Amino acid sequence: MDPKRPSSLKRALRILLWLAGIVLVLVLAGLFLFDHVLRGKYEPAIAHLQQETTQNVGFFCEQQALLAADPWFHEPRTEGDVGPLLNAWVQWEGSAEPPKGSPLTIPVHLPQHVGDFKDWLTSQADVSTVDFSWMEKLHAYDRWDILKNAPVPPGQPFNMATAAIPNLVSLQLWAKFRLLQGLRTGQPLPAARDVRHLAWLMYRTDSLLGAMVAATVLKAEREAYQSMQAPPPEWQPMTTEQLERMRAVLMSSLAFSNIAVPVDVAKKARSCGEPTVSRCMALAEAGFMAKYLRPLAQDSYPGAYTALEADLSASSCATSLARTVWENGVTIEDQVKDAAMPNQPEWMRKLPRWYFGSRIAGIMLAIGSPSLERLHTFHKSLDAGDFKAGPGAPPASPP
Repeated sequence: MDPKRPSSLKRALRILLWLAGIVLVLVLAGLFLFDHVLRGKYEPAIAHLQQETTQNVGFFCEQQALLAADPWFHEPRTEGDVGPLLNAWVQWEGSAEPPKGSPLTIPVHLPQHVGDFKDWLTSQADVSTVDFSWMEKLHAYDRWDILKNAPVPPGQPFNMATAAIPNLVSLQLWAKFRLLQGLRTGQPLPAARDVRHLAWLMYRTDSLLGAMVAATVLKAEREAYQSMQAPPPEWQPMTTEQLERMRAVLMSSLAFSNIAVPVDVAKKARSCGEPTVSRCMALAEAGFMAKYLRPLAQDSYPGAYTALEADLSASSCATSLARTVWENGVTIEDQVKDAAMPNQPEWMRKLPRWYFGSRIAGIMLAIGSPSLERLHTFHKSLDAGDFKAGPGAPPASPP
């Protein structure tokens, strides 16, 4: 037996262990670098969102209180869901026109699209024979559930990004037709009453689209008011400042309910300054993304999910949208055809969830994170004194 052989084996083994150690270090260094680069793709954006919402939640609450003081939010309304009525009348996305026999069918001699009616106050459109009696029927209701009694029932799981929704934009035309008729007949107040209530029902769909279209309709009311040399003193449309405040508050409410936002900040935004103004819409819209990412993000943001569930349970949202999103909403693991949001590929499902799940969720949160740009723009306008007080102006401080 060669006495040198054991020594040679030991040296070879040491070399192999040394090489294996180097390879392990390189692998770990590569993984660390990969993780650092991957997290660098989303962590700065999430950190910015957290900082922005924390710094601006106080201003948001102040503006929500001022918005809630507007007379539009306090007009007497009869409780009831207009869905069984309007869902059967309105044109739905995917259809070329309202259902046959619907009173919402626009007469052929009038503009058929919003873009064709931009100069509506000076338009020569003849609205003298248009039947607006259907608007009077809407006053028997105070909310619009677009999921119940819909011609296309919500899918299972429910995907709000692709679900059939009513063509709310077309109702802008009807609002302008009604205001035009009121101005021409010398009866602007009944017309404004109809239009304000139509805007309310769209706002009470608890959807961001409904809220933004409602703001546009209220802006048209403001334009009609300003077109008169001596408008009735009891007519109080929203001021330009309030309209911009409405857009800023409602759009930014989604950012404050993002699951990456500090839990105490999110809960404050959903409970301050008359929370009914934006809470249900935020729970529905932000809840959609939260539910979609839940299989991947639950472990990273357990407090946010607990708070969302608690606030939803405690909220008396008049429509079923937020609850449907939370209970039956689509997730990234659901294989849904024609989904507007990406499904999780099969190979991705096989990756270690404890590691890749949070990273994938982080990237998607960073990409889809709503901003506070509208709130910042409004803040700058206030500081610059861009708004002038006038009839219907909000109080100087929350009541």
